[in-house]
Amino acid sequence: MWVKPQEVLLANALWVTEQANLYFVLQRRKGHGKTKGLSSILVGTLDSVFDTKPPPFRILHQTPTSEVYYLIACSLTFSEIEKDWIWLQKNLSDTLTSFDTEEDVTEFVCCKIQSVIANCVPDNLDDEDTRSFKSVTFKFRRLFNMPPEEKLVNYYSCSFWKSRMPRQGWMYLSVGHLCFYAYILGRETKLAIRWSDVTELEKTSSLLFPDSIRIATREKEYHFSMFLHKGETFTLMEQLVNMAMKQLIDDKGGFSEDKDLLNKLSKNVPKKNSFLIRDLNARAHSEAYRLLFRLPACEKLDGRTEATLWTPYNKRNVWGCMYLSQNYLCFTSRMPPSQVKNLVSVVIPLRDVMLVERAENQASNPSVEKSLLITTNRRVSFLFAQILDRDFVVQKISELLSRIRTLSLPPLIPPDPLIGKNSPPLGNKFGEGDVPQNLSSWKSQPPLMTLFKLPNAAQTRVTQETKEKMWEMHFTDYGRGITMYRTTEVAKLVLQGIPDQLRREVWMTFSGAINEMATNPGVYRSLVEHSLGKPCQANDEIERDLHRSLPEHPAFQSEIGINALRRVLSAYAWRNPQIGYCQAMNIVASVLLIYCSEEEAFWQLATLCENLLPDYYNTRVVGALVDQSVLDDLTSEHLPDLHARLDELGMIRMISLSWFLTIFLSVMPYESAVNIIDCFFYDGAKVIFQVALAVLEANQERLLNCRDDGEAMQLLADYLEGVYNEETKDCVLHNKDGETVTKQNRGVPQSVSVQRLIYDAYTHYEALTASTIERLRLKYRLRVVQQLEDGAGRNVVRSIVGDGYFSQDELQDLLTLVREELLGQRRPPVDRFDPTQPPYEAYKIDFDLFRLLFVSLSPWGHGSQAESLAARLFRLMDHNADGLLNFRELAAALGMTCTADLTQRLKLLYTLHLPPLLTAAELESPTSSETGAEIAAEATDFFESMEQSVTSLESMSSHTEDSGREPEERPGSVASQHNYLRDQSWEVRSTSSLRSLVEARDSRPDLKTVPRMSQPHFIMLWKTLYDMFQTQPEDQELFHSIATVGTLLLQLGDVGKKFYMEKEESADSLVDAAAAHLPSKQSTPTEQAADKNGNPGGGPDPHWAITVEQFLATVLTGGPIVEFFSRPTSLSEGISRLRGRRFTRLQSLTDSSFIKV
Repeated sequence: MWVKPQEVLLANALWVTEQANLYFVLQRRKGHGKTKGLSSILVGTLDSVFDTKPPPFRILHQTPTSEVYYLIACSLTFSEIEKDWIWLQKNLSDTLTSFDTEEDVTEFVCCKIQSVIANCVPDNLDDEDTRSFKSVTFKFRRLFNMPPEEKLVNYYSCSFWKSRMPRQGWMYLSVGHLCFYAYILGRETKLAIRWSDVTELEKTSSLLFPDSIRIATREKEYHFSMFLHKGETFTLMEQLVNMAMKQLIDDKGGFSEDKDLLNKLSKNVPKKNSFLIRDLNARAHSEAYRLLFRLPACEKLDGRTEATLWTPYNKRNVWGCMYLSQNYLCFTSRMPPSQVKNLVSVVIPLRDVMLVERAENQASNPSVEKSLLITTNRRVSFLFAQILDRDFVVQKISELLSRIRTLSLPPLIPPDPLIGKNSPPLGNKFGEGDVPQNLSSWKSQPPLMTLFKLPNAAQTRVTQETKEKMWEMHFTDYGRGITMYRTTEVAKLVLQGIPDQLRREVWMTFSGAINEMATNPGVYRSLVEHSLGKPCQANDEIERDLHRSLPEHPAFQSEIGINALRRVLSAYAWRNPQIGYCQAMNIVASVLLIYCSEEEAFWQLATLCENLLPDYYNTRVVGALVDQSVLDDLTSEHLPDLHARLDELGMIRMISLSWFLTIFLSVMPYESAVNIIDCFFYDGAKVIFQVALAVLEANQERLLNCRDDGEAMQLLADYLEGVYNEETKDCVLHNKDGETVTKQNRGVPQSVSVQRLIYDAYTHYEALTASTIERLRLKYRLRVVQQLEDGAGRNVVRSIVGDGYFSQDELQDLLTLVREELLGQRRPPVDRFDPTQPPYEAYKIDFDLFRLLFVSLSPWGHGSQAESLAARLFRLMDHNADGLLNFRELAAALGMTCTADLTQRLKLLYTLHLPPLLTAAELESPTSSETGAEIAAEATDFFESMEQSVTSLESMSSHTEDSGREPEERPGSVASQHNYLRDQSWEVRSTSSLRSLVEARDSRPDLKTVPRMSQPHFIMLWKTLYDMFQTQPEDQELFHSIATVGTLLLQLGDVGKKFYMEKEESADSLVDAAAAHLPSKQSTPTEQAADKNGNPGGGPDPHWAITVEQFLATVLTGGPIVEFFSRPTSLSEGISRLRGRRFTRLQSLTDSSFIKV
């Protein structure tokens, strides 16, 4: 790489000259390469510790009498610097001899290099990463052999504690790994940890490891200290490991950068060395922004600035921060703790903005300087002032508004009741098909409480009306809908309980579901019409749970409520097939349908599952399990005595799963639980923890006296069942049989009012914040996800250990390796946790990964034939021919070459050299017949009986004669496609039969029916055998044994000619019939057809053949061969060797290049 010429006074200090001429010197940095001198060791140590390591190669310009050198080129590799050196020799060396003075030579060289640099400057000067960071990235990839897809995020100086001694070096944090490198006095220390292997990450401070960061994996703990920026480093590590855990949960592909950051209009943004660090910071800020204002998951924060907001309800300017994103303008105030009552926040959808204008400054009122007036389409105005760079903010808002206007064209119209009927189905796991024509007549229901009214007592009606008036007065002062001023006053109203008539509006506003519904008009109807009635697992589970959803409410004793619930659940399962349907969703959705319209309930459910309680309702309910651990932690902190007792009873994790999944709806009367849901939609998930802690605290004394876990569980169940609502305690419900349902006839005494329970939860655990919950969630997400992964791995190993190829430990090692490689590939994975599939279907590998595992772990994976052998073994073990091997198929493929008995290994070797596994194209003399037309007579005898074949061919022949008289079939004709499918079917049947042969271990198959091997196939087999032993060239006895056995088999083939010729006469009719039916080209008299074993005409003797029995009996006479195929191979040792090459190969096996493809 050419650089701007710079003076160098000491040319030879710390550098070694590699090449030199009259005007140029090519030098290498000491400490780089294989030199081991003392000076090289010292230079390497200094460069490593202080990170002053320049590029190891450089070119200097010199003149004979000058003591000043000029640096004109540098490079990280010798090959690149050598190209620059050759260019100088060709283009400058001859020219420089024509100058009169050395000053002219130096001036010419410097001008020439500068012109070359100017011509090489790229068009886009705003590069993603700085030049110095690119240099560090190259160093990182070279040190740890990382593929180009592994992006470096940042690097930090620190010490790694190894054997209680600190090693000062550099920590490299990439998207997938934590790496460390140190070079101290000639000794290297390298470490690479996958984020997906991390089980614990925390800051620690102890006598042995002071002020350090501890990282734990399944096998080991690592301690790092002496950070210059410990807080920044730990935050970035938390973010990267959290991304890895979410990838394990969601089974999504790898990390992809947000390239929109490069083109975003921004100002006063600090420049970062790494583009990825900017990207990750932007993601973290966007996530916090979405959580703060309950915005859709796709919303990305564009920027923020300090400003004041005029609050008309108290006529004050409130200082705070203005946020801008693609679709929203938000504001939140900043107040000291003493002025909490003045806190306010606002959410303004840009879709509702009608006018943005600069307000004029007022000399008499400096508090409104640099102000901005925003007016919505409902004629509501918001006045922001004290904006530092108002003109830029206006420009930014204008840019965002223009995008929204562009996206909204043509104008939105009311949804067509038949929308989605002719739309293409959305991609999902439910399958494809036409939309049923009779589904367009369904009608979206209003809130079910308007159709099925409960007999409220007079006192209840008065209470509801009073609360409605209070809310209406609040709306008058603070606004209504999504743009209302959100203050502590509304929080007080929420704590008192939202009136039934206003719940739908308030829930939609505070949960953020109104944003999803407004931006997706007509989507719900389309989803319903595509999902309803489709045969799938999700719909089957929904049907089973419909009549168990809030059966005490009259709405769900009617088909109206049941049908509405069915539509909402089916539509969501179609919208999000990764979640599909979880059993607790029916209870939540049924309560939402009581207070919200059908479409509103759907978007409430979507917001709940995807934003408010993420990962709760997936296949493994990871989010709920994580929050169980968080509650465990909070209980140990706030109620230590009770925590110790519950831990003794072994029920600390058992009591809360249903609490979290249904937000207490399944454990207490719904008319009480809806008050908790009121607070949940306003304050978020922390409310669940506050209420859970209040429940435990209220029962602490009785729980401490419980004798066993059953008594404690019953105590909590009775307490929660007795929670009543003060406003509805006199209401009467009836079941399907018309019987009155009250607390008394259930035999459950009233325990506490829900109003009192919520009050205690907020007052006793007021200090519990959303940030505390998120921090604990991150801490325990690592542990829970890794425990689930370990559990899934144990299920996989347990399901196949009975096959007998490998021990449980070896299978666990292999599974760990496969899991690491699948994560490293970053390909879209299969649905790993489908409960309808066997456990080993969770991990599938393609041929590239199988080939490299075969080469690295199998004793057959040596020599030039290894790849071809791996391809045939892959085809043989791929039961469903989908191009992937599940873990059981992989273990069997490796097991049959590593640990199977002698006979099974020899049968496998023989089988891998039979058609259709060994195709004619792989033989030395390729066949001239069409693909799929080669058949083996012996294979035909093995795969189907003679009578069935003749009958089939006769029927096909008669059909051909009757159907047409065209002399030649066109390639695209129906007949040619039928022939191709028939030949494909033959290959499938053949492969399946061969697979059954090699997998048979307990029962002895009929070897007489196994196809015989022709001479070309035998020659290929013996080449493979010779190739396997190329790693042992000194073993003369072995090669003598191979030659002897091979000679014997060739002689046996010659002896069997006459018997084969007799059999051929009886098979001629079958071959003639096949030739008459199969498509073939017009052959010339000089062409020789292939024989019935797939051998080309004119090649080796077509009558030569051996049987599998002859092969086995003869090979068993060769002692060294028998010893080789009888010797078991340790899978764990092979995996250890593979891991030992971690820093001499790429991190993903499929990126390796040590095999020629």
